[in-house]
Formats: sequence, structure tokens, C-alpha cells
Amino acid sequence: MDNLFFLTIGFIFLGALITNLTQWRKRDRVLKDVDGFNTTIEMQDCKKIWGKTNIYSNGMELHFSREVLNSSGNPINSYILYRDDIDNIRAIYRYQNELSEKNIALRKKEIADTCKPRLWIHFKRRMGVFFNTFNDAIGEALNVFLARMKGGGNNMVFKTQGNYLKKMGTTALSVVGNAYDPLLERYVNQRVVVQLNDGKKEEYCGFLKEYSSAWMSVLDCELTQTTHIALDDMERLALLRDMDFSYLLYEADEGSYELEVVIQYFGIYPLELISVDGDDKENNYHHPINKILKNKQSISFTLSNLPLDSFKHLAEDLLPLEFEMIAARRREGEPPESNTIYQSILPNFTLEYKYTSIGDVYLPRTLAVLRHASS
Repeated sequence: MDNLFFLTIGFIFLGALITNLTQWRKRDRVLKDVDGFNTTIEMQDCKKIWGKTNIYSNGMELHFSREVLNSSGNPINSYILYRDDIDNIRAIYRYQNELSEKNIALRKKEIADTCKPRLWIHFKRRMGVFFNTFNDAIGEALNVFLARMKGGGNNMVFKTQGNYLKKMGTTALSVVGNAYDPLLERYVNQRVVVQLNDGKKEEYCGFLKEYSSAWMSVLDCELTQTTHIALDDMERLALLRDMDFSYLLYEADEGSYELEVVIQYFGIYPLELISVDGDDKENNYHHPINKILKNKQSISFTLSNLPLDSFKHLAEDLLPLEFEMIAARRREGEPPESNTIYQSILPNFTLEYKYTSIGDVYLPRTLAVLRHASS
């Protein structure tokens, strides 16, 4: 009796452990591909959030590259989205030119495995399709097996703990399987055109990498977007592969300051620089640019009449202050010291620009439809 008791407790513990661990680790098989990458999340109300993405079983979190103040004036450095928030996402963008060297290599491998999948990847996917297709049949077979074992007469564990064994089996099946769509499966690893069925009717042409019951991913797309980036976000500016920034802050007249900005562009597609603006309602600063840069072109402009509140704690003996944010691949010698100490000095301005870059897009299936095959 004692042995049966401890064996029963062991089965209960094992079943609960497997179930809880599986549910804790289970993430959407599309969204888990952006875990650890910098992404831009666009909500259905057009709000955009940028940060390093962490995916969990019950939500996601974006870690900002710097500390910012929210609308209530509280300092924050991340944004957490729960299930209800995720349902309101319009699209998630992973731009190639905003990734670290490590993540560039990971993405390159992912693109290669999608465009020209190896034999092992084909086999793994076929096994997944098998479990998806026969999930119900395997579950019924497991039920018949447990019922037969219960009727064996002597095996008290199967008689008393059949429900736990069934739970363990169905949980294991749910890990392997997911929503199977014959039409989407036909075009996995193929170039397709996916359409967003909202007011904008945007289309994305790329390789269909993966889909789940809620999401699909399209890799290696040409993405044309209007982007806003904070001029005092030093870490993000230094990360950009297509643009280098140089600043010179100096005192123009008694008690007034000017910021000279130089932008060098190294992208393939033309870059349209629109304006520099204050990023809140109280700061109505506006400096139009309206220039288009091509590969290896640069532009210099001066921001005058800067808000004095930004410089009230500035030690004037630091001026003129000159620093730059250059992508790692174009740096010569040792990397420069961190420029993050200057974030509190610079005015809270945002650069608005529009250009086309290569990237990947992750779309909710409530809005996205695979509309065309492509070549």
C-alpha cells in the first residue's frame, strides 16, 4: 500500500509538473522568432513602440534603449503588453538595419533556412504537420489505451490515475501540434504577397516563414515606412546601420544655444528627411528639412532657438560639445565611450523621415490574408 501511495503521488506530481512547465514555456511559434530582437510594434490606433522584444507565454515586453517619462511624468524603461493588448497589434516590424551584429547573423541564418530549407527542417515540419493532422486520432487512441489499462484488474495506478496520465499525454501533443492550415502550408518557404485587410490595405511581399492560429510571419520584405526617432536616443542612433549622426552643441549668443546636426546616409534606397519636431504638445518646436539623400550623401543643418530648459544644468565650460553616433561596421579602432551621458543635455526632439529598408513583418491573422503567390 505504501509503495502504491508513493507511486500515485509521483504520478500526480509528474503530471502537474509537465503541465505547468509546458504551459509556462509555450509561446506562439511565430512571435517567439522575434524574442531578443529589436522590433517596432504598430498598434491598430497607429501608435508605435520600439524596443528589444521579450516574448512570454502570456504576453510580451519591449525594453527601451533609454529611460523616458510617461504621460504622468514617471520614469519608465519598458512597455508590457498582455493578451488583450496583443490582440490590438496591427503589425510587428523587424528592420534589418536596427539589429545588433549578433542578431544580424541569427536573422541571416533564419532567412537562409526559410528560402532554402535544409533536409532536417523539411523533416521537422513534416512531423509537425503529422501531429497536427492526426492530433485528434492520437488523443482518442490514448483514451482507448488508458481505458484498457484501467480494466486490467491489477494495475491500480492506471485505475486511479488515468486522468493524470491522459492530461500528460494531451499536454505533450499540444506542444508538438498547432493550428494546421492546408493553404498556408502549401506556401511555407515560398514568396507570397500578404495583404492587411484594414483601411490602409497595405501589402507585404516576402517569404512566408511560419504561421500559427493567431499570427503569420513574412520575411525579407521591402518595407517603406515613415519613422520618428528621438535625437537624444544615443544607443538607438548608434545602432542604425544606414545612418551616422554627428552633433556639435555650442553657445550662440548670451544664454542661447544651437545644435549642429550632420547626417550621413549609407542605405540602398533614397532617404527622405522631413523635419525635426518637439516630441510633446508643450514643445511645439518645428524645423523643416525636406531633403532627399542617396547612398553616401550627407546633410548638415543647425537647430536654433533651442528650449532653454534643456540646458539649465549644463556647465558652460563643457561647450562646445561634439560627439557622434556611428554604426559599428564603420568605426575605426576602438569603440568610443558611451554618449548616453549627453541624453539629459540634449533637447527632446524627434527626427521624422521616410525610407525603404529590408525587414520582416509579423501580422495577426485577424487582419492579414495571404492574397497572392509571388516569384
